[in-house]
Amino acid sequence: SKTLSLALRHSPAVLGLVLDSRGWGEVEAVLRGLDRAGLKISREALEAVVALDDKGRFEMSNGKIRARYGHSIDVEVEYEVDEDSASLYHGTSKDNLPFIMAVGILPMKRKFVHLATDVDTACLNAARRPSPIVIEVDAECLRRSGVVIYIGSRKIRLAKYVPQSCIKRVFQCL
Repeated sequence: SKTLSLALRHSPAVLGLVLDSRGWGEVEAVLRGLDRAGLKISREALEAVVALDDKGRFEMSNGKIRARYGHSIDVEVEYEVDEDSASLYHGTSKDNLPFIMAVGILPMKRKFVHLATDVDTACLNAARRPSPIVIEVDAECLRRSGVVIYIGSRKIRLAKYVPQSCIKRVFQCL
């Protein structure tokens, strides 16, 4: 899934792909690209990667595949608006906290800030970084601030920006 994420979110050329304006690529082209990269998998195995991905990063339809969110390349994915979440969680490194408390959470090289719907998912995200922490975000505060929250997947929400005024608390995962 790491190679798939790289190709569908950031660098389609890694697998020799051409994505359309909505981020869709041909499944057969992905399979050929993975094979050239030394990752020979069947269509069924690729379907299993998509279906079993806990964060819902990918989707397949009509012989095509795309990343649902996390892009640094210019693609337009339409998302439903989340009007229900009360708290969301952002996993990061403690080293980033002074910057975040000064300016808020920015998408950096991506199009959106990724916010988990649950603490466990945020802790998994944070664990990939040194000195992992989780920031709890007040979703109602985001909405009052004019920030739209989108549904990236079952466990991930997306926002263009999180102002520091919407940060509720910071904690470490156990």
